[in-house]
Amino acid sequence: MKEMELMRYVLDQSQDGVMIIDERERILYINDSACRILGVDKEKIIGQNVVENVPNTRLHIVLRTGEPEYDKLQSLGDKVILTSRIPIKNDNNETIAVAAVFRDITTLQKLAEEITNLREMEALLSSIIDSTSDAISVADQEGRVTMVNRAYTKITGLTPREVIGKPATIDLAEGESLHIQCAKEKKPIYNVKKRLATNKKEIVASVTPLFVKNEFKGSVAVIHDISEIQRLINELEATKRMLKKESATHTFDDLVVKSEIMKDVVAQASKIASVDVNLLLIGEFGVGKEVLAQAIHNASARKEGPYLKLNFSLIPRERQEEYLFGENSYLVQANKGTLFLENIDLMDIEMQRKLLAFLKDNVFDTNYYDFIPDVRFIFSTTEDLKVLSSLGKFSKELLYKISVVNIEVPPLRERKEDIPELALQLLHSLNRKYGRIVYGFTEDALNKLMNYSWPGNIRELENVIDRAMLAMDNSDSLVTSTHIPDLVEKVEEVTGTLKEMTEDFEKKVIMEVLEASHGNKTEVARKLGLTVRNLYYKLDRYGIK
Repeated sequence: MKEMELMRYVLDQSQDGVMIIDERERILYINDSACRILGVDKEKIIGQNVVENVPNTRLHIVLRTGEPEYDKLQSLGDKVILTSRIPIKNDNNETIAVAAVFRDITTLQKLAEEITNLREMEALLSSIIDSTSDAISVADQEGRVTMVNRAYTKITGLTPREVIGKPATIDLAEGESLHIQCAKEKKPIYNVKKRLATNKKEIVASVTPLFVKNEFKGSVAVIHDISEIQRLINELEATKRMLKKESATHTFDDLVVKSEIMKDVVAQASKIASVDVNLLLIGEFGVGKEVLAQAIHNASARKEGPYLKLNFSLIPRERQEEYLFGENSYLVQANKGTLFLENIDLMDIEMQRKLLAFLKDNVFDTNYYDFIPDVRFIFSTTEDLKVLSSLGKFSKELLYKISVVNIEVPPLRERKEDIPELALQLLHSLNRKYGRIVYGFTEDALNKLMNYSWPGNIRELENVIDRAMLAMDNSDSLVTSTHIPDLVEKVEEVTGTLKEMTEDFEKKVIMEVLEASHGNKTEVARKLGLTVRNLYYKLDRYGIK
């Protein structure tokens, strides 16, 4: 067999279509596969013009340009082919012919379109599932998790990466997974109370089996967080729990002091700790005022005495007198020690008067005790007490009495040099909490932490590192930037009229206080200086549920 005949034989046996045109755009060669794909008779098409016989061909264009085209889609009406067009050149680099190699991908394209439609449908269903506030998890026939929604992550603290492919028991503190039980019994299970392993929340779950053509394919669980109900029950005892006797565990050695501003704060606090005088700590939420208060107590002559804390943001106004001057007075319990009064700006006006009498005139106005407690006070506030006193919301005399010594605790954004060591300190604490061994942070992770302004201060930093650890695999030993959630700075654009901006601000403040007060509208009205009726009017006006 001659060489040319051998090549023609090989091309004729190819499953791909092959067609060659000459320099006059005439079809010089076409194999059987090409005839089948194009639906033409080989004997009739040889020598014919390619443009007139092959729909949407570009062989004549490649003939002119001499540039090859690879893996291009070409429509033949009811068919689609994937084709490559290769110029054939002589020794002078002149294009003398063009070859096309192609195959019919009509079925593949339809399959790809069906897959695309399925993916779009899957994305739509995922969006619908993610929009519900109930946690949803899906498991396969063996009880392994295949999908969870956003609410699941919010309630359990477990990300999809941590649970997908794992046995459905991964999120439970105890007992058999309802998914696995459903796989065994092949029937629905309703309203079973369980406890989560991650955060010990109590949940109620229902699981329904999935059948396709009467064949069991898995199960779907809907999880309801009942910890909020439990919180409301526990709220009856919340005040007592929050006001229980504290132990001052922190010292100045526990404080991270790399920045100059914190060096000044600690120097001032260390100096005043040994002087038996009351003092006022001023700073935003989450900056570490209580840690500093404990350090001051432990460096004072009263360190062997009791240390107690009262947080006025947690005490109803009508019960403040009970805790200060009642039968279980914290002034008495703190005798010979230190009493840390947190959020002093929320103290009732009448209590301010009685506290002033105690501080100024040594008058202990109580029906239960006949002696004067010996107490050192450390006060704290997040507010400007001078402004509050000018508005008549805080006693000027009391302000003068408690602010002889002021220490301003800086926000985290003003002491960024402390962030790396603070982050490491918090990481070691969380290692103990979760029983992990995570050594530290990569450079990109620290850069991410350093480049954020931390409006929530150290408390927010701890929360972010906590979330980062939950996103880590068990084999991870360093926190990287991918573990740390996105830290987005809030930039508010000023738009609208003054009236509109004022109303937007008022709405925002009401919503924030409502959230901080756990929906207690009486408490919200008190904090905002409104009547309950006026508050309800504003809630209705702004559409706040």
